[in-house]
Amino acid sequence: MVDVVEQSWQPSKSDKSERLLQLTCALVFAERGLTKAELFSAIPAYLEAIASGTADDALNRMFERDKTDLRDTGVQVYTLNPGSDPEEIKYVIADDTFVWPNHQGLNAKQMQLLNLAAKVWSQASLSSDAAKALVRLRGLGVEPAATELIGFAPRIKTHEPSFLALTDAVTESKEVSFSYRKSDGTVSKRNVQPWALQNVDGQWLLQCFDIGQNEHRNFLLKRIVSKVSPIRQNEVDVTFATPSAEQLELAYKSLQEHIRDQTCKLSVVKDSAAWFHFHMDDSTAGDDRIITFNYMDLELLAEELREFILDIEVLGPKELIETMRKGLEKVVAEHA
Repeated sequence: MVDVVEQSWQPSKSDKSERLLQLTCALVFAERGLTKAELFSAIPAYLEAIASGTADDALNRMFERDKTDLRDTGVQVYTLNPGSDPEEIKYVIADDTFVWPNHQGLNAKQMQLLNLAAKVWSQASLSSDAAKALVRLRGLGVEPAATELIGFAPRIKTHEPSFLALTDAVTESKEVSFSYRKSDGTVSKRNVQPWALQNVDGQWLLQCFDIGQNEHRNFLLKRIVSKVSPIRQNEVDVTFATPSAEQLELAYKSLQEHIRDQTCKLSVVKDSAAWFHFHMDDSTAGDDRIITFNYMDLELLAEELREFILDIEVLGPKELIETMRKGLEKVVAEHA
């Protein structure tokens, strides 16, 4: 019997996917962007092409094809100072390229599949060639966007302590309890059957059946102020029937209807921090200083807008104007 030695798969030197990975890693690594010359000097796949005698025109065409391929896969590569000398143009990857998609939820089955994928990817690291590219960038004096880059994996990053416990509860259909702080500051205990997790405007939301209220409810994870605990009977975790596709669809539509009913209108100072935060250059409105959008939670929106208080004027709704005013008065009182 022949012993088979398992080896992890490694891409060949000519594997295009390896070159695209190296390019992506380099652009993520350099938060201020990289010129074409810097990329050609750092990425082993390009260096090999140069060493093999590839002409400049062919190398440039390879680079253009690589950018197109990345964009086709959803990686947003764009240029800084595009009107300058071609040799000075820098390439960057948009900050939100690897951010969890807005309004994208996870049901129990999807959660299981994603967790499985994360476990597989967590055992892998960057290839040696991709790692060499990052070392070369350090040698060129390029400042990293993070202290370490350990490859790309389908991991969900969240600062909410309750996320993992709720993930398990959704996956295993287990009833749980937790303390929840409403927007007015009151705290109450909730017993729920977790159905799904949704991401709305960067905030994680639990869609569930509230046992005490006997109805479907949505709870923001950031307002869960206690440990998530399983509900037990006779020392056994209580489980529930997995919600049907129709129930999940109804819950999702209800959430979307709620968001559509909440509309904010702002006037934004041109070229201010708020201007770029709200992507005003992409606005199709008649007055390019005005932006109108929907939101999920009044208090959360007010908290976000306070960061740009000198750059915006809230035009509506009245409830948001009043909430902003009270929040600012509170800040002034606390620092008086």
